[in-house]
Parts: sequence; C-alpha cells; structure tokens
Amino acid sequence: MTGSGELPDEAAAIGGEGAAGPIRRAGLTPADFTGEADGRRRAARTMAQAVAQVVPRTVAGLARACHPGPAAAVTILVAALVAVAGWGPAGTALTALAVLTGQLSVGWCNDAADAAVDAAAGRTAKPIVAGLVSARTVRVAAFSALAACVPLSLACGVVAGVTHLSAVAAAWVYNLWLKGTAASWAPYAAGFGAVPVFVAAGTPGHALPAWWAVLAAALLGCAAHLANVLPDIEADVATGVRGWPQRLGSARVRVLLPLPLLAASALLVVAPPGPAGPVRWLALAGVAGCAAAGLLLGRRVPVAPFAAAIGAAGIDVLLLAVTPGVVTAG
Repeated sequence: MTGSGELPDEAAAIGGEGAAGPIRRAGLTPADFTGEADGRRRAARTMAQAVAQVVPRTVAGLARACHPGPAAAVTILVAALVAVAGWGPAGTALTALAVLTGQLSVGWCNDAADAAVDAAAGRTAKPIVAGLVSARTVRVAAFSALAACVPLSLACGVVAGVTHLSAVAAAWVYNLWLKGTAASWAPYAAGFGAVPVFVAAGTPGHALPAWWAVLAAALLGCAAHLANVLPDIEADVATGVRGWPQRLGSARVRVLLPLPLLAASALLVVAPPGPAGPVRWLALAGVAGCAAAGLLLGRRVPVAPFAAAIGAAGIDVLLLAVTPGVVTAG
C-alpha cells in the first residue's frame, strides 16, 4: 500500500478514472478492441461457412460410398419377402432397418477397404478418390452402421438375427479378405442363401426353408457377384485383384452370368410341389429376358448385367409371393 489516493496504473487500466492513459501509453485505442471483436466474428463466420461446405460434401460422399443401388435393392427385396411370409408391418419395418444398416456397413466397408486400389486404378467416380469424403470417415461410418445392425437384427429373433449377422459377416470377410481369391463367390452365395433361412425363422413355428429356395438364393448370389464385378475386371486385374471373376476374364463372365440366373429361376419354377402353372413359366421367361438383355447390353452399358441380376431377383421375389411352400418347407 502506498497510502496515496491515486490508483496504480494497473487499476486505472482496468476501470479507474485514468484508464485511458495506460491504453494510450501502450499504443492501443478502444477501436483496437472493436477491431479484434470484428476479427473474431469474421473468423467464426468463415468457420461456419467452411463447415456448411464440408458437411454436405461429406454426406454426399457417404451416400455414394454406401453403394446405394445394391443397398436399396437388397433391403427392398428382403422386406418384400418377409411381408409375403407374414411377418406383419412391425416385423417388416424392423427387418428393413436391420437389413439397411447391414448393407450400409458392407458398402462403406467395401469403399474404405478398396480406397488404395481405387486410387491406383484412377476410379475418380469413387467418392474417396474424388475427395468428397475421407477413408477414415467412411471406416467410422461402416463400424457405426455395423454397431446399429447388431441389436436391430437380434430384435428380429435370435435365429433370424444370428442368420442375418452371419450374412453381414460373410460380406465383411469378402471385403477384407476373400475378394482377391478364387473363393470370392462364397460370401455372396452364403449371404444370399441365408435370406430364405432368415425369412423362415421369423414365421410362426420357425419352420425350415425349402432346400431349393436356399439353393436358388445362393445361385442368385453368385450371379450378383459376377454382375457386380464385371465392369471393373480389367482395372482389378491391373491392380492385382484376382477374385473368381477376374480369373475368368470379362468375356467368360458375360457368357457365364445368365446361367446362375436361369438355374435359380428354374428351381423356383419346377421344384415346388405340384405342377408349375402359367405364372411360373411366365416368370421364367421374364428372367430369361433379363439375362438376355444383360448379356447383349453388357459391352455398351457396364451396369446392364447388374441391373439384369436385380431384375431377375425381383421376378423371383414375385415367384415367392405366388408359390406356396417356397419360403418354408411346410
């Protein structure tokens, strides 16, 4: 304490009568503080604008990286099957959510795992390669979707849930390991073949599916694998990916692709008990038309074979709706 009635410089700077003096002595004016506040506001606006630009781009990248076409198709087809099997509106909605989260996890896992190969092949249509979203963000999204898929699947019933999670696990094994091996077809066959088991597990009495329904679904899975890989075979081979379709080559895959489609549909037409009516034969003709269109347009339209496989699967779902005993053995 000095004993005088004057404020020290520090106190004056805080709010004493002589506050302006120290500010002037430091070379500052009140306008400097106003400018600093304006600078902070401009920085905040700049950050908000950057976030506003980044978030939509990231969302768009994630939407493209999840393989939206196949994800939507599989979700709709399985939901239609469980509706036909009598799961009811609540069960159908729950199934759709479980299958959708599983498909999202598989799609994002695929793009995250293939990021380096896609970049080496110059696939700028891929969102990670295009810079829309980072591989880390896609990887986090894949595990988040998988985490949501587990309780949703088990809520469908223990047997149905474990069956679905096994199919999702098979798809992850494909993405992370079997994609580049001669057994690349196996996860597709297992995943698609699990669909009738899943559907039957949720029906009253939890009946087993008909054997020919499981085999037909597995054949559709093999066809889907061939169709999905066909447009990228040359680029895959150039980057060292040597799965079953890549070992066959584009020409052989185009010729082979209609066979499992037709075999699956033929099973659903002739294997159920009783004579095959005109509706079943008409469905088989429709599948043959899809297969022919995919074969003829495959060279000019790379997505045609996959679209044909989805069309054939849709016809087979209609077969399930009109054929008693297809989903369940009884």
